Amino acid sequence: MKQSNCQGNILIVALILIFVVSGFVATALNVTSNTARFTDRSSDYAATQAAAEGAVEYAYGVWKGRILAGDRPLTTSEAIATITAPTFTGINYATGTGNALQITALDEYGAPMANPTDFPRAVPTDLAAYPGWRGFSHNYLAAAKMTPSGGLHRSMSTGVRRTFQYSSVPIFQSMYFFEHDIEIYHAAQMIVTGLLHSNSDIYLKAMTGNSLTIQDRVSFAGTYSSTVDPPYANTWSGYAPSASRPPTFANSEASQTRQVARMEPIGTDPAAVLNTTDTNPNNDSLRELIEPPNTSYTDPPELAQRRLYNKAGIVININGSTVTVTGHNGSSINSARNTDLRNAITSRATIYDQREGKNVDVATLDVSRVVTALNAGGITGFNSIVYINDTTPLATGNTEPKTVRLINGGILPNNGLTVASENPVYVQGDYNTGTTTNPNSVPTNNGGNPTNSDSPTVAGYTRKPAAVIADAVMLLSNSWNDSNASQSLTNRQAAHTTYNMAIMAGFMPSGFQPTSGAQYGFSGGAINYPRFLEDWSGESCTYNGSMVELFQSKTFTGEWDTGVIYRPPFRCFNFDTNFASTPPPGTVNASSWSRGTWAKY
Repeated sequence: MKQSNCQGNILIVALILIFVVSGFVATALNVTSNTARFTDRSSDYAATQAAAEGAVEYAYGVWKGRILAGDRPLTTSEAIATITAPTFTGINYATGTGNALQITALDEYGAPMANPTDFPRAVPTDLAAYPGWRGFSHNYLAAAKMTPSGGLHRSMSTGVRRTFQYSSVPIFQSMYFFEHDIEIYHAAQMIVTGLLHSNSDIYLKAMTGNSLTIQDRVSFAGTYSSTVDPPYANTWSGYAPSASRPPTFANSEASQTRQVARMEPIGTDPAAVLNTTDTNPNNDSLRELIEPPNTSYTDPPELAQRRLYNKAGIVININGSTVTVTGHNGSSINSARNTDLRNAITSRATIYDQREGKNVDVATLDVSRVVTALNAGGITGFNSIVYINDTTPLATGNTEPKTVRLINGGILPNNGLTVASENPVYVQGDYNTGTTTNPNSVPTNNGGNPTNSDSPTVAGYTRKPAAVIADAVMLLSNSWNDSNASQSLTNRQAAHTTYNMAIMAGFMPSGFQPTSGAQYGFSGGAINYPRFLEDWSGESCTYNGSMVELFQSKTFTGEWDTGVIYRPPFRCFNFDTNFASTPPPGTVNASSWSRGTWAKY
């Protein structure tokens, strides 16, 4: 009996243990099942989010490609038209309005444009990728929403958004914008105000005993150095590495310098547009920007819309003794004003250019006569851009290069003035200072601007947005005399002179010899970008503007040196801060692209 009771108790205990173990097992199975479900859901979520992000990145590639092809902003319809969304295994695009892959143009407040055929609004924007630069940005919103194509979580969806930004960037908002190297080497006392940007390398070194002070941001697509000599510096007769030292920065070198992507001056990678091996003469180099197009060939849109010839409202052509003036690009000129403008070509002369080492033909344009004609009425639709070129064919007995000279440019029209040419251009005397008769009434000229703080204009005159764009730009002082051009340097004494204008011109980069291909040596650097032909010892060249270099000079290819060519001035070079809001007429715009942060929806 006792044995039977004992066996019964054991059975009961066994049943209880089985029940308890079964509970633990069931609980464990339930936990494992839930964990698996959670893991599956997390995996599905990660996969759909990755697919959505991939779709948006794909949209960016399509959008950017279409921007590049048209070199302009796109409407919503253009951005999304015929887009074939990428596919992902096991994942579908969510259905319903607004859930599929999309790119939408935005207004200035970031809201979608109601009409898909409207262009996004241009918004002044600081460019995060290029500190200190501002552009006019066109914003878009790209979005994609994805869901698993099967399984328990097929009703789950994951959406992401990201903004795209296309910016048009006026180049004339920096002190120096160079396609080639910026070399400020062995510089005398100099303060550089304004931004510096090179699509190549930058070298900055001062002369011992002097200071080179950099006030603003420095950006470069290549490399930067404040300790290494620039290439070919040792070919200069004034080379003295032991007499050089790093520049001084207004804040710190680390905070003011940054490596960046190229800033494209024709809206896309030049290599995708320029080609010297085909038969098209309209796409050989960035010098196309100052040349008229050859109408027998296709003109790439990236170049066509930036050519100064195409932009100009007035075109002045010189061929031998014949001067032709044409209203262009929507402007109209009556017969009286046409005569006035033709008579603004006041002389033709031959002078000796010491840097070129040869005689050159000079057609002189009296800017004051152009201004008088513009103010007299009878010219409508003018956009403040004058294109002038001398196309006189070279022939036996007439082999001198053809050039243009600007005189009496002290007073410009209220809307400003850009003078462009495919020829080299001399600027003689004060420019955009408020006077054409009394240089000493300009404070920077009266005393030489020793602290670089004197006013560059006469009292009551506001300098106008202005630019000179050419194969090369030479600065002649207020005391220049043609009869002394071929004389010794001591007979070419300069006087204090002030120039308020942007310059875009050709350059002779270090090491380049266009005829023999030999490495000729140092170019003189950015401080010698505007070319001098006088003895400026003890005299000041005050400059307020912006210097842009995009191409090598084709007509004026003389090598830089001092010697018999010139002696340098005291350089008071400053960025014209007015250009940040009001660039010169016809300014060339670079382009940049960027993507904003991710957001879920």
